[in-house]
This record gives sequence, C-alpha cells and structure tokens, in this order.
Amino acid sequence: MSHRQSGATLLVVLVMLVVLTLFAITVINLSNMNAKAVGNMQHRKNAEAVAQSAIEQVISTSANFYSPAAAVAITAPTGMAIAVGNRVCTASAAAKGNTLTQALVPEDNHWDFQVSVSDAVTGATTVMHQGVKIRMLANNCPN
Repeated sequence: MSHRQSGATLLVVLVMLVVLTLFAITVINLSNMNAKAVGNMQHRKNAEAVAQSAIEQVISTSANFYSPAAAVAITAPTGMAIAVGNRVCTASAAAKGNTLTQALVPEDNHWDFQVSVSDAVTGATTVMHQGVKIRMLANNCPN
C-alpha cells in the first residue's frame, strides 16, 4: 500500500455535492415560481368569478336597461371594487311573433356593457364584456 494518497475521491465527492446542491436549489426555486403562478391565476379566476356574478346581477333586473346610464349598485366582496359601465343598445328589431297592428309591439334589443373588477388586496384585475338580448316595449333602444 502506498503511504501517500492523492485525494481524488474527496475531490469527486465534493464536486458531486456541489452539483446536487445546485440541483436542489433549482428545484426549490422552480417550485416557488410555480406556486406564485398558481396563486396569481387563482386570484385572477376569483376576480373573473366576481365579475361574472356582477354581470348576472345586472342582467337579472330589466330596470338596469330602461335607464342605461344609471349607476348599478353591486355588492362587492371585501377588498374588491366593481364598476359596471353604461349599458349600450347596439341593435333593435321587432320581436318575432308580433304584428305591427298591435298597440305596443315588443322589440328584441341587443345590449352591450362591461364590468371591471379590481382586488386591492392581491392586485388582480379583470374586465369582462357582456352582450345580452332583452325583449322590451318598443322605443327603449336609444341607438
């Protein structure tokens, strides 16, 4: 046996330890980035759900379309702000199945509006446009 050892094994083990440490750090960083991306997506989806709920609240009341410039009060979850834009009538046509000989001919009015939601806590924002066709009495579409 040789009394003098070269230490090559120690050098190889140290290099492998450095490589494994770098690999572990990379995996942890990727995991953190993926967790942040998923969290951001969840916040955005939550804002979209709140916007969809606001759209449904606007559509559920026809009075919101008889006064299209009037503000619509929507109850927002804590930390969120909801803004409903003016409802804009884009088209109008006599409702099918009715004749012009009737006193009041209903019309199918096509409306467009947008809802903006912002979350002050997470910073998530979304804007959704919605079109809707509503049967109303004649001359309620100011286009």
